Amino acid sequence: MKVLILKLDDKLYEELERRAKSEGFTLVTEYVKSLILKQLGYMQTHHMVSEHVEKPFHTPSEKLSGIVDKLVTIIERKIMDKVNPFTSKIDEFGRRLAEIVERIEMIEDKLKSLEEKFQYSAQQKVQEEQLPRKRKSAIEILKEQKIIFESDIAKRIRDRDTFFLKLQREGAKIIEAQNERIAIDKDFWEEFKKKIRSLTTTQEEEIKSILDPDEFRLFEKLRESALLYFNAVNRRWELLLE
Repeated sequence: MKVLILKLDDKLYEELERRAKSEGFTLVTEYVKSLILKQLGYMQTHHMVSEHVEKPFHTPSEKLSGIVDKLVTIIERKIMDKVNPFTSKIDEFGRRLAEIVERIEMIEDKLKSLEEKFQYSAQQKVQEEQLPRKRKSAIEILKEQKIIFESDIAKRIRDRDTFFLKLQREGAKIIEAQNERIAIDKDFWEEFKKKIRSLTTTQEEEIKSILDPDEFRLFEKLRESALLYFNAVNRRWELLLE
């Protein structure tokens, strides 16, 4: 705030004092200030105590109302300053919540799809189980296993004579070995004979490296049954059956 000092002669001061009283001012300085403000285009009266320039209050109630309005505006501004950070957080929370809801809906859709697939698979399985299963024939089992030793099926098949006879009729090779019969798939038997004829050693470890486990078991059983022997002259193994 700046202070303005005016030096006036007595007549001018008295005139200002008279006019100030007629205008309702108690102080000449207030009246002079009013004249200056009016000249500059501002509206101001001697009732204003604030340094801000605005429309005068003509009554105490109007003045009080203006002060209240100012206070309300200030309070509202303060409240908004405090609320705005929380509002932005609430907006962010709302956005994230919407994303979570969207993801949950996607998961629910996937679960529903999986459930439908599972139900369909379960129904298919039940239907398949309800269909009568075709039992594999003896020759089909032999083709899968390549070789069947009677000692392996003794506890499962009572009528083994019929079993081996049926296999023989259907083209299987049946060997009467020592203490048991052996049913052999034709292709397996031909491959076995080729490997035996190529052997030139009596060392079991070398023979095992050439034959697979089933072939080596058959090899031992035939040797034990005197149906296979090593010809020392020709340096080769010979079978006594075709």
